[in-house]
Amino acid sequence: MAEGNDYTDSELVSLLRIGSSVAFSVLLDRYSSKLYRFSLSYLKNRCDAEEIVQEVFLKIWKIREELSPDKSFDSFLFTIAKNGILNTIRKEKSQKAYLNYSVLYPEKNVLIDEELNFHELERAYQQAVNQLSPKRREIFKLSREKFLSNAEIADHLGISVKTVENQMTSALTGIRHALRLQGFSLLLFFELFK
Repeated sequence: MAEGNDYTDSELVSLLRIGSSVAFSVLLDRYSSKLYRFSLSYLKNRCDAEEIVQEVFLKIWKIREELSPDKSFDSFLFTIAKNGILNTIRKEKSQKAYLNYSVLYPEKNVLIDEELNFHELERAYQQAVNQLSPKRREIFKLSREKFLSNAEIADHLGISVKTVENQMTSALTGIRHALRLQGFSLLLFFELFK
């Protein structure tokens, strides 16, 4: 392979699809600093931004055979990065809510107390989401995990925005009820979903 920078993204993706590690290295060199700056602008944390870049390119390598040379490679990269950034923010928000709870209830030893720890909260939350009806769960996940707006969800599923709003209200009510039954504070719920 001649000087890698002479190749277009499309040509590099074609080579990457057949396993070219040189093409992968060229794409990594071409986009890693841009992805890093993009991630850092949202996360404000160098380690998190570096991790996003690593995750993006790890995913690219894993799915290399499925990549399409006809589609915009940089748009695809930044979409993967955006999803990683949003997931990082959601995780940090959950951890922050947990820490806020521990400050408000100092009598609980949050490092030892099995009644409430972050992993238990995450497990209870996932269990509550999984108990939603399939359609409600799909709408909830599109909103909270894919960060689509109500209008985008309605368009994606071919339903009205009002239906999306009603389903989200019901989903949040159901999750709140399930967490309360497991002994988690409503304050914690509101910290997670404010």
